[in-house]
Amino acid sequence: MNRKPVVGMSLKIYVNKMEQASSMAEEIRKRFEGINDMDIFLIPSMGTVYPVALILEGSEIMYGVQNIAPKENGAMTGEFSIESAMDLGCRMVELGHAERKRIFKEDYDMISEKIRLTLKNGLIPVICMGETEKGEKREEELKDQIRSLLHGVSSSELSGVILAYEPEWAIGKDRPAEAEYVHESMAMIRKIISEEYGEEAGNGVRLIYGGSANKENASELVSSDDVDGLFIGRFGHDMDNLEEIVNNVRKIKEET
Repeated sequence: MNRKPVVGMSLKIYVNKMEQASSMAEEIRKRFEGINDMDIFLIPSMGTVYPVALILEGSEIMYGVQNIAPKENGAMTGEFSIESAMDLGCRMVELGHAERKRIFKEDYDMISEKIRLTLKNGLIPVICMGETEKGEKREEELKDQIRSLLHGVSSSELSGVILAYEPEWAIGKDRPAEAEYVHESMAMIRKIISEEYGEEAGNGVRLIYGGSANKENASELVSSDDVDGLFIGRFGHDMDNLEEIVNNVRKIKEET
């Protein structure tokens, strides 16, 4: 199946000043607008979504938020509503990151509720998942996560989902998981999706790798047919690095 390649970047809370975030968004639009053979997206810090939206609105560059409340509105002090995300023109929501689970104690039931809410409102959930440690139980843990995260999601909805495979032991490290290991994991994920939701869903869902991906390893990481792109962290803050990553992914995907 011909899945569209995708490269995205989440800024966590590294870039929090409106001027800095705006400058980054302007540079991304300048460098990548006009690319139509792959999707590019930026997920800024929550406090800079508005100025980023003003710059990227109407462009081919997609943008989104790093989290939403599990309800559209109501008594949830301090949370961010999907209604606001939609009002800002966001097209995607990052959900289930390991830091949300570890620091803010989000469980799979809550993440699943947010995923269903995102799909209900027509936005793309970028769902972070991945085993906590290397080991023989990798496939079992991935299957448990998929069943929990996608509970209540129909097979037809999976074409509107991006699964970001981020083995938790690789997040924030200087080196990513080995490419062969990533390829094995992505094949496992597709197999699990196919078994749970059908072969069409398994072939249709887009899978990207995050966890210390950079310009040096981008080509190797996406060389498998099962890997549709990359989810970049701090290595993409330098725009030259990000552009090289995007070009490397495009080149590999044109060849496969």
